[in-house]
Amino acid sequence: MPNTEKLITFERYEEHKGFYNYSEGEKALCNIMYSDFFKYPEDNDEFPYVSAHALLCGSCNHFAMSLSKIFNYNPYIIEGKNDKSFHVFCQIYKNRRWYYVDARGITSSFDEFMDIAKMFVTDEYIIRPVTSKDIEEWENYSDYNEEAYAFAEAVIKKYENYYVLN
Repeated sequence: MPNTEKLITFERYEEHKGFYNYSEGEKALCNIMYSDFFKYPEDNDEFPYVSAHALLCGSCNHFAMSLSKIFNYNPYIIEGKNDKSFHVFCQIYKNRRWYYVDARGITSSFDEFMDIAKMFVTDEYIIRPVTSKDIEEWENYSDYNEEAYAFAEAVIKKYENYYVLN
């Protein structure tokens, strides 16, 4: 099993930790089930949170806002200039270096971070802070906000060292 709680240097100067240290980190998120923490809602036919992978792709906004709540990280959106698709994440600036945080953990490699973001942002993009208008829009979009936030917070607490920059 990889060392997932320490920053690992890869390539020349880039660092990452958490699920980034797995050879297939995205798949590792698929193995963290909602049912590991909570009982599924009664009307679970359309319930989108089967695994933590949904907190990376689909409900990244819930995950980033939970990171912000727990660790006081700054949430950002990367979005295409000509498209409404986006990815929400947090950024940390420490020791003159930017780090990107989402459900996979922490990386200083923008290219590594973009492995997921480029699925949603396929043209020119901008990165901007999350606004209260964004949050209001998200709150109106999902029927399962309470469950999404609870799941995100449970994953963050269980894997806390994956999301903390020491």
